[in-house]
Amino acid sequence: MRRLLLSLAALAALSSSAFATGGFSCAIEDANLAFDAEGGFSYGLGGGFLNFRGEIVLPKDMAPKGLERVTLTPAHLGHDWLYDGELRLLLHAETEGDLPFGSIDLIVKTTMGEDEISYDGDYRMIVHKAEGEGIERTGKVSCSVG
Repeated sequence: MRRLLLSLAALAALSSSAFATGGFSCAIEDANLAFDAEGGFSYGLGGGFLNFRGEIVLPKDMAPKGLERVTLTPAHLGHDWLYDGELRLLLHAETEGDLPFGSIDLIVKTTMGEDEISYDGDYRMIVHKAEGEGIERTGKVSCSVG
């Protein structure tokens, strides 16, 4: 319900009388991570996402130090795709400053549902810490676009 309300608010804020812009929101809540993100977009090709923001929260035992909670900005969005019934995101965050190296890559792949608003699919998350092997997790993601 929260995601639907955020989507409607984003749509209302970003819509013009010509409906040249829209909005999206995505959410994951499972044992691997909590993720939510939203943004606007132009219906024209090549416009990219507008006002992208979100958050990734990892379990403490999985998270590299300094990446337990990441506030997402457009700088974290390495690639995005909203075309032909698909919404895809590639998000990347890494530690900064004097912290040991750590990174999170989150790949979101969804396809449009019959209602043309819901976009459901899968995610793949890869976590790297300075010590040890990388951790890879997968799961389900739910988005809405309008």
